Amino acid sequence: MPYEVAPLPFKPPRLNGLSERLLASHYENNYGGAVRRLNAIEADLARLDWATAPTFVINGLKREELIAANSMILHEAYFDGLGGSGDAGGDLAAALERDFGSVQRWRQEFTAMGKALGGGSGWVLLTLSERDGRLRNVWAADHTHTLADGRVVLALDMYEHAYHLDFGAKAGAYVDAFMANIAWERVAGRHRRAADGLRSAPPVQDDTVPEMSVAEARRAIESGDILVLDVCWDEDLAKSPDMLPTAIHHDARRIEEWADGVPRDREVLAYCVYGFQVSRDAVAELRRRGVSARTLAGGISAWRATGASTMPKP
Repeated sequence: MPYEVAPLPFKPPRLNGLSERLLASHYENNYGGAVRRLNAIEADLARLDWATAPTFVINGLKREELIAANSMILHEAYFDGLGGSGDAGGDLAAALERDFGSVQRWRQEFTAMGKALGGGSGWVLLTLSERDGRLRNVWAADHTHTLADGRVVLALDMYEHAYHLDFGAKAGAYVDAFMANIAWERVAGRHRRAADGLRSAPPVQDDTVPEMSVAEARRAIESGDILVLDVCWDEDLAKSPDMLPTAIHHDARRIEEWADGVPRDREVLAYCVYGFQVSRDAVAELRRRGVSARTLAGGISAWRATGASTMPKP
């Protein structure tokens, strides 16, 4: 089964010091590209005749599979760690104090490692070792360098694509901005799941509003079985170059004006930019009125990250 992109767990416009343009490009092009590349490699591997394939083909595909898989996983950890502020607390703070002497000393080390990679590329990873249960800051020159027994708790992307649109060559300023936007509650959750020996996964949104994955939405749109509503605010749509195929735009803030015209005998997909409150509130109101509506997980940004086609705005 192909891998699907994970929706962003935060609203990019709300981060301080990291622009929406930078974050959206990073998510849609670099993270989305890793997922698309991994799916293509997995498809090639599924077709491979292992008994007759040349060794260089096997080695090349398996090497690229590792690079793409780790790029996907590390980017998910990176975005999972953003969208907050402040400092670590609770059990995570206690673990950082135990393994680094203090939270401040951990922060100094992690920050210095990120700045040391400026001008190069790679990752800085706060990782929990299964062997000794210690947290370690791990240096990674690329997507294949990770602690063999480690579970990633926090990831800092130091490839230029993570910062050059905003910061140019000033990698140190980017590191400072990243450190000011850490979502400590989610990071603590990753640490807790790692410490409990459970698989870490991106947080699941409130399921009281039904969602549709990008893959499911693509199938529904291709079959013509669904009505697609772009419910972005007018000013957000004005900044966007495109829409989902067949979409009709209605500003969610004016739902009282247009909701009665939405058919009750069709499935409806409503989406916004990132799949947060704008589309979720619209879907909740449509369902209250008897419309069989769902929201697009991750919004049009997740759609773009999969490489799915869009249409120009009318």
